[in-house]
Amino acid sequence: MAVLLLTGDDDLLLLREVERRLEAMLGAEPDLTVDRYDVAELEHLPELRTTSLFGGRTCVVLRGVEAIAGDLKAEVERYLDAPSPDADLVLVARGTGRVQRIAKRAKEQGERVDVKRPADWDDHGWDRVVGEEFRRLRRKADATAIAAIRTHAGTEPAAIASQVGSVCATHADVSVLLAEHVDAVVAGHGRASGFAVADGIAERDPRGALVALRGALDAGEAPLAIVGAITYRVRQLLQVRSGASPKEAGLRPGRGYEDTKARARAFAPGELAWVHDRLAQLDLQLKGSDLPDGTVLELAVLELSTSREVGAPFNPLASRS
Repeated sequence: MAVLLLTGDDDLLLLREVERRLEAMLGAEPDLTVDRYDVAELEHLPELRTTSLFGGRTCVVLRGVEAIAGDLKAEVERYLDAPSPDADLVLVARGTGRVQRIAKRAKEQGERVDVKRPADWDDHGWDRVVGEEFRRLRRKADATAIAAIRTHAGTEPAAIASQVGSVCATHADVSVLLAEHVDAVVAGHGRASGFAVADGIAERDPRGALVALRGALDAGEAPLAIVGAITYRVRQLLQVRSGASPKEAGLRPGRGYEDTKARARAFAPGELAWVHDRLAQLDLQLKGSDLPDGTVLELAVLELSTSREVGAPFNPLASRS
């Protein structure tokens, strides 16, 4: 690899990808010399066409490339026209709008990787983000600990990293971290989206759905947008339960589709249709109720996430089995 461009919109996820790439490069080439720079502190591109003083390859990591300008930008563009085979250049950018030529040449001469945040509704993606933070600190955490971090940190990678670090430091002598260890250190709940609320409803988990709702509202999510996310997820459940293919339901084949099928089967006969009708009622309530939107949503989410026999009185203590 002579040239690598990493681009994305989250600083922490970009940093973690840089770390992973450098770790792999150093594992393959222990004598590699790595120098890290920010665009703001450079006027000229460091020398990449001569051998390191220690005799090995040189790797230059250049951060903040989205803001590169002037002579430095011109030098990087010229270098990318004919990069040295004896050196590595890693470019890190939060976007490529102002550096299109650099992005194009970097991809042509080497590799471009778009480091993307998982979608708000991608549970497995966010589980991986949390799990990787524990693994980075060489700690083991079970599924309950990962779920607890997600409840507290929401979908903010920096908050996830900070909270994982705090939990690991506080419980340094624990072999496998559990939800109780997380809850003993971390308080509150993080930013969540309407899809997190929808997932709590789909899992028949009133507590999780209400925590996600509060996180979504605190993050500024519009009430009708939350209802839209829940409606979208419920329609997916209805489609899957009726035998729709992954493509027809807007899902990827594999684990995500199978999980959705399992969630759909957990609803009692007629319950999904009742949920869909209750969402239509909720939409009208939000547009015409005298109650605060947050109250209207909380009452509805509690009903929607609680298992029920259709036609039976609402019982918030109903069994989830």
